[in-house]
Formats: sequence, structure tokens, C-alpha cells
Amino acid sequence: MSLVRNIIEVVKEEAEAAQAAQITAVHLVVGEGRDIVEDLVQSLFRFLARGTVAENAAVILHHVPYKVRCNRCQTEFHLEIMRPEKWACPNCRAYKDYTLVSGREFYISRIEAKRGEARSAQKDGMPE
Repeated sequence: MSLVRNIIEVVKEEAEAAQAAQITAVHLVVGEGRDIVEDLVQSLFRFLARGTVAENAAVILHHVPYKVRCNRCQTEFHLEIMRPEKWACPNCRAYKDYTLVSGREFYISRIEAKRGEARSAQKDGMPE
């Protein structure tokens, strides 16, 4: 929940800085190694964004696979984490001798917005 709350805060700050009236989409880059449940992220986002400029924004997740670089021959390849028999370099066959290149990402890559009259920062008389 705290990850999604942080996303909402960043989106609100960026919307204010850009004088956006409405956020239409938030694009997230999520590595395969992140324990992220897409449906849960989207549900939490909808819940936490209520009453903000991001209230009706789409949350679009872009998945990044595990990718490693062999320490012996520098070949980059997709690491199938659930299949240990695939942990060897396809080029030189070195086993578990690699450095992680991608697969642990989690960040906002893009925020789409509409400009216009800014929404009120209050709802039901209470500040956001």
C-alpha cells in the first residue's frame, strides 16, 4: 500500500507543477523480480486517488524481465528464475556466474495529463 501511496503523492506533485487539471494515465515500469500484483496496484490506486486529479487515471504497467550479463563472456540473456536448468549462459555455459542487468525496477516512467482549470483541493470541506 505504501508504494501506491507514494506513487499518488508523486503524481499529485507533478500535476501541480505542470498545472494539470486531470491525470489521464500513469505508466509504471515494474521488474519481473518485484512482488507486485497488478490488479492490487490498480485497485489501490483507484481507492487512494479518489478526490484527486488522478481519480480517473489509468494505471499502465510495463513489465521488465530478468536480464543478466555473463561475467565470463559478457553475453546478456533472459534469466528464467523458476528454471534453474536455464541459469547457465547460453554462450559459454558458465553456471550462475552473472550480474543482474534488469528485473528489479519499479518507477513511474510517464504521467499523462490534461491541462485546464485546476480542481479544488478540497472535498466535503476537508483538505486533501
